[in-house]
Amino acid sequence: MRRPWLLLVALALGGIAGWAWLSPGGLRLDVDPRSREVVLLLPGEARGRRTAEAVIKALAEFATPGRRAGLRTELARLPGGDDEALALGFTPEGAATLRSAAPPRPDEGKTLPGLARTQLRGVPHGYLVMHAEPAQGLLAAAARRRWLGGALIEAGAAAESATIAVGETDDGAFLVATVAFAYRTGDEAEAALRRLTEKSGDFEALGFAARPGAERLSRQSRRVVIRFDIETDLVLRALPRG
Repeated sequence: MRRPWLLLVALALGGIAGWAWLSPGGLRLDVDPRSREVVLLLPGEARGRRTAEAVIKALAEFATPGRRAGLRTELARLPGGDDEALALGFTPEGAATLRSAAPPRPDEGKTLPGLARTQLRGVPHGYLVMHAEPAQGLLAAAARRRWLGGALIEAGAAAESATIAVGETDDGAFLVATVAFAYRTGDEAEAALRRLTEKSGDFEALGFAARPGAERLSRQSRRVVIRFDIETDLVLRALPRG
């Protein structure tokens, strides 16, 4: 049986055009500066979205096993007002801190890159963006829970960072997510894209078709960007609800 995360994929690769060129400045978040994975949550956008509760609670997978249940409960409450953004950080030890995204003092916190914020704006009703640098922790969790196919895990292994932005269509029928891998060089990005393209149509491995011109965009931006449109019902069946 094909994994729900890989069943229905409509993809844009290498450049959600202009994504790599028109980015805002980075946003400094009030989280532990040692955090390898940082998350920006928008409770106002999340409210009323069919996928939001399950997706946000799934962030607990990045905490230590003993902390996951408590963090899952904390995330389910979606603290914060409609206009208040929340920040979540995970340290190398798996400790998690959830608090207001109000900027900390200049010598504290952790910066969410401007491109990650642009990526969040690139999905409809974007309510969550996670940036991982290095990418290994995010990939390990994605592999353990089988959220991404093996080909994507392999392609991301050489990336310096990974960013996932999540939103939902107006009618709630689809979760929309983009996964971006950033590489040291354009050659590495193009090579990763080439390996992924070889898996085109193999739903178990990836399930996508690259758009023309993606190689050029990947070489220029040193990034590979993949867009998934996944049926909401499949997402809800794939993610734990408790």
